[in-house]
Amino acid sequence: MTESKREDDKAIEARSLAERGLHEQAIGHNAEADRLLTQAQEIDPEAVAVVLEEHDAARAADARDQPTADQDVERVLPRIHSGPDRQSGS
Repeated sequence: MTESKREDDKAIEARSLAERGLHEQAIGHNAEADRLLTQAQEIDPEAVAVVLEEHDAARAADARDQPTADQDVERVLPRIHSGPDRQSGS
């Protein structure tokens, strides 16, 4: 199996887990939602970000106030920092 195929498989798996996590959250199963979203985040954070962006885009802009939405995201997923490693001072 090629490296790109493995990466594609990981993205598909992470996306599926994230979508299931959002579904569980919607029906009130928060512990299961947290578990699924955390697992997806560990596999492929970028795929999870795409799922969350698509989910947010499907909601009306005023469906939730932003501070509450931000708090929920911070509770479920750790903040992702792009760019050079901040700890190494690069």
